[in-house]
Order: sequence, then C-alpha cells, then structure tokens
Amino acid sequence: MNQIDTVSRQTRFSLVHPMEKAVLLLICLLIIGCWRTPIAGLSVACAALFYVVVAQASIGFYLKLLAAPLLFITMGILPIAFSFDGWLKIAFSEKSLNDAVLTASSAFGGASALYAFILTTPFSQTAWLMKKIRISSLFIDIAVLVYRFIFQLAERKTVIWQAQLLRGGRPGIQMAARTAAHTFTSTMLEMETRQQAAELRGGLDYFAVADWHSFWRNKK
Repeated sequence: MNQIDTVSRQTRFSLVHPMEKAVLLLICLLIIGCWRTPIAGLSVACAALFYVVVAQASIGFYLKLLAAPLLFITMGILPIAFSFDGWLKIAFSEKSLNDAVLTASSAFGGASALYAFILTTPFSQTAWLMKKIRISSLFIDIAVLVYRFIFQLAERKTVIWQAQLLRGGRPGIQMAARTAAHTFTSTMLEMETRQQAAELRGGLDYFAVADWHSFWRNKK
C-alpha cells in the first residue's frame, strides 16, 4: 500500500461516503470556475487546508504533495507574466501580471482541493465512484492495477537501489540499468500475485458500502 493510500485510510474522513466528498470537491471547482478572481482561488485553497486539518491528515505530507503542482504552476505562469524578446529584453504589463496571478491562484486552488480529496479518500472509494458513474468495470480494474503498479514500482526502486549501494555498487549507468531491470521484474511478479489474489476473491478489494457514513450524521 502506498503512502497516500495509507494516510487516506487513517484520516477521520476515510469512511465518510465518497459521494459527499466528491460533491465538496465539485463545489470548490465550480467556485473557482464561476468566480474567476484570485480571491476565489485562495479561498478554496484555505478551505482545503481547513478540511485537511479537520480530517486530521498529515499537514506536512499534504504540503509536500502540493510542492509538485506549485512548481509546475510557477513555471507555467512565467510566459503569461513576462514576454521575452531575445535574451536581454523582458517585458511585462499590469494586465499580464493580473492574468498570471489569476491563473496561478485558480490552478493552486483547484490543486489544493483535489489533493485534499485524494488525501482523505482511499483509492478504493475513488474506484467505487467511477463505477457509480457507469465507467466500465474493466477500465476501473485496469486503473486500480496501474495505480498500484506505479507506487509499487517507486517503492521497489528505492529498496533495490539501497541494496545495490550496500553491496558496494557505485552509482552509474550500469548500476542504474541493473536496478531498473530488477525493479521492473520484481514489481511485475508481485503485481501478478496481487492480481491472482484479487481474482480468487472475486474482484479488487473495495470498502464495504455499509461501513460508510455521512458528514452530517453518525453511523448507526
């Protein structure tokens, strides 16, 4: 199980009905889309942070997840804010800066809401949501397996790389190639084992709907 799924299963909202969490996410995205102002984006970002705090999720991990989209947002708004004419001429205007701020705040607000949803919703619930909106069961199973494969690949890569270093291996092209081969092979074997286990259980492991409850009332 990857770290994101581990954290999401430990939050207060892990057993809240995923449809309610999806509605909150949709409301946040609609606010950003309908009120195209920096205040709307920043308000949604603050609301998402408050949501994560109430859910008792790891704030540090949440901010760490936001670092990647924040980097891409920063890189993306530079061409909006500034125009480059050669190496020595950099021009900007009040309108271009306003557009850059609006784009950055909207994108960051949306990313904050999305990651708040991800950090409080186990992927099994997300798969249930996809099934509820009539996405093909085959596509859902493939999505779940790919999701697990990506994180399993990352975990295996770290373990095998450290093992190579402990055995006296030196970082380089040869070691990287050997690590990649071992990582891919071991991950494929483990994913095959998981797939066989899932088939024996009659499908992938989703949360039982009976365990879910609402934000607004306690489970009976």
